[in-house]
Amino acid sequence: MKKLFLISILCFLVQLATAQRWVTIFGNPNSYDYVNDIVEDYDNGYYLVGRGQQISSNGNGWNIKTNINGGLLWDKNLVFPGKMIGNAVCQDSIGNKYVAGIDFSEIAWPFLVKMNACGEKVWCSLLKHWDFLLGSPSDIIINDEGNIIVLTRFEDGNQQINQIFLLCYSPDGELLWSKPYASKTEHPLINFAYGTKLYCFGEDYIISGYCYYPYPDNPNHAWLRPLFIGIDSQFNEKWVLPFGVSDSVVGEAFSAISLNDTLIMGVGYNVVEQSGFFGRASALMFINRDGEGLGYTVIPRDSIAYGTHDNSLAEIEPINDSLFLTTAFFGPLSSGNPYGEIVIDTSGRVYNTLSHPNTTGELPSLIKTFDGKFVIACAINESDMNHTDICLYKINANLEQDTLYTQTFVYDSLCPDPIVSGDIDMTNCSVVQVGIDEAPTPEEYYKSLDAIPIKAYPNPADELIRLEYPHTDRHQNIRLQCYHALGKKVHAEDIVTGQQGSKINVSSWGSGVYMAIISSEGRIVGKAKFLVR
Repeated sequence: MKKLFLISILCFLVQLATAQRWVTIFGNPNSYDYVNDIVEDYDNGYYLVGRGQQISSNGNGWNIKTNINGGLLWDKNLVFPGKMIGNAVCQDSIGNKYVAGIDFSEIAWPFLVKMNACGEKVWCSLLKHWDFLLGSPSDIIINDEGNIIVLTRFEDGNQQINQIFLLCYSPDGELLWSKPYASKTEHPLINFAYGTKLYCFGEDYIISGYCYYPYPDNPNHAWLRPLFIGIDSQFNEKWVLPFGVSDSVVGEAFSAISLNDTLIMGVGYNVVEQSGFFGRASALMFINRDGEGLGYTVIPRDSIAYGTHDNSLAEIEPINDSLFLTTAFFGPLSSGNPYGEIVIDTSGRVYNTLSHPNTTGELPSLIKTFDGKFVIACAINESDMNHTDICLYKINANLEQDTLYTQTFVYDSLCPDPIVSGDIDMTNCSVVQVGIDEAPTPEEYYKSLDAIPIKAYPNPADELIRLEYPHTDRHQNIRLQCYHALGKKVHAEDIVTGQQGSKINVSSWGSGVYMAIISSEGRIVGKAKFLVR
């Protein structure tokens, strides 16, 4: 059944009171609607992924496209006999969206679906990693090579050997490689490791998250720790840092930001006794690119608001070189406080705060927009304080709700026809079934790129032979040569970097076996035999 979209009376009154400043509610009465991620679209609209869950059904993934003012343009429901929910989304340079999520039809397996700029499914890939009990993606990015990198946690029961994974997919949906990080094989004291966010800072990748890790003098009792993992450009693990072990830091790192070429600041919480309350308190954590902890700062509760108890920073974006806007939860309760925003500097000084009553559920998603403002998506309670809707709003650096754009914008300009709301059939996802020893590693994948494998067809050939060869974009001074089995050269040509194939007339060649050889910089990188008859 098609979703209903409601703008609540509360938000309507807010708009009137703030001179057409906007906040929008999406949802269905008496349902549990949540948002998990958001991106700014190529046309300055917004694309949200989450779920809609009514009492009468399990619910399904729900993708929403809005205009620049948060108004609905169209929506798509991920329709499946079980339940498929998008957890994270990213976008490439031509408007394609890649949504990573969970398929609950069997147990819980990660899926990746590509939507074109018109909201249509291009392909869908479902990964069943049978060495594990279940898998759940938490973040997704596109790297400089155009491949899709998905941060995923696999659950293997009590052993917890390998838990944090990166999965690399090609733009065509092929699983290129899979690799665990912070494995107990190399880090035996780590337990229950979880990655929350994945970043590319320069040539390195950083994972933020949490794990359980003991004090050095008592390896039998582990404590909740913020966790950071450093990975190089070839996806080799550089370092693993359970943060603040010697400083008794207990908490999580929800996200991170690069301050300069050497310094990274993570944000989350530390459990402390402060202002008469023992519990979570917003914290800044500093590390360098070599994985060394450089200290941390716990933000005083009363500097956020007098009487604040349970609180934590969630996601962070820069305002300028010295100030940052973070989403957070904070308030006077010992748990279950609403979300809001906090403006801070690197010393932990609080410059401004704004709380949003009745917000709840998963951590809010934050993006910085093209015009230097901030859009936040989170869940908000319905009037019964039980069911939830999706709340989308835009603020400026002063935490004031942003004004509406009044000029005309053209949306979905890459599509020949208007996009119509509806369903996306997810029943025909291709299934990749692997075990640990079957999934290629980044090392194996990048080694394969050093070669140029050749495919010859038709084989045998009568008049024409076609030779296909990938990966030439990584090579220079490429040459193709063909030899008879007796060693006589019968063909030679230079291959342009990026060329993917050749067509050769073999009608004048004698019958027999031939060898095609490709060399790069004088080094043989590919061979193939074929028959001419």
